[in-house]
Amino acid sequence: MKLIVAFGPSLSLAKSKILEWLRRYLPAEICAICGALAGGMITSFIFKNPVVTALGGTWGENIGYYGRILYQDIKKRRGRDERITAGGILKVIRNLIIEFGAGEYLDSFVIRPSAMYFFPKLLNNVPLGIFLGKISADIIFYLPTIISYELKKKYLKD
Repeated sequence: MKLIVAFGPSLSLAKSKILEWLRRYLPAEICAICGALAGGMITSFIFKNPVVTALGGTWGENIGYYGRILYQDIKKRRGRDERITAGGILKVIRNLIIEFGAGEYLDSFVIRPSAMYFFPKLLNNVPLGIFLGKISADIIFYLPTIISYELKKKYLKD
């Protein structure tokens, strides 16, 4: 019984962190899935080239994901400041670079395009391959992203 009590606060803290991360990233992930599938399928249909398909899926995902994150962060800042200034937009962009920069660098240029190239070829199914490539790349992407997010919250109080 003491063991359960000892982990009680840690468990509730972990649960609240996971819920916070889901609130932050899940809406963007839904937009990212739509963007990845749209970008990948459109480029696949037009070019019939797996490399271009992988890049189209990657770019489509980034547009969907960061479009939603940018919208969410500007809306949050607007709720605090009532009107958005150029300085406020620059702070939002700075915060996004701090939060996503480390994870995004490898993700966009190496991991995600590679996964979106290999999975459709491996499965011989473009939509399923793009989706599975996206999910596998996300696992690697979120490790540095969540660490950066927590550090940003701790050290940037704006």
